[in-house]
Amino acid sequence: MIEFKACWLAAVLNDGDKEALTMLAKLFNWFGPGLPKVDLVLSKTEYVPGEKVTGSFHLIGGLNQQTIQRLECDLIKKRPGEKPSLLQPVTTVLMNRELDPKEESEYPFHFVLPEALDLDERETTYLLQTKLVLKNDVKTSDTDEIHIVIR
Repeated sequence: MIEFKACWLAAVLNDGDKEALTMLAKLFNWFGPGLPKVDLVLSKTEYVPGEKVTGSFHLIGGLNQQTIQRLECDLIKKRPGEKPSLLQPVTTVLMNRELDPKEESEYPFHFVLPEALDLDERETTYLLQTKLVLKNDVKTSDTDEIHIVIR
């Protein structure tokens, strides 16, 4: 398999096909440490329905300068044995900005949890799923569990 990959890579590089080279660069970015990272840092992890959730998105540049198109965050519900489901989009921040290598940026975050949440099932978990969308629709993500309790 490695031999095949090496032959394909040599053929691509010798051919000079710009589209293939772009795809190759995209693959290296997907699987390498070169992509920027996003981390949602919350002020706390336990909330009640209807409470305001606060924190900040921390962006850390990768190995190369990258164009960030948007930052998305969704509230997800997860039950054992089922696919996670979207409860509601939380925020979308349109950016179209360059993030330099190793640059660190912080963006404030807040939203209000829905009042009506299914808290009867003990094994249901709630997640905030954050995606950093780069040029060419390449994505990096972060997932944070939040505990929702009734008081």
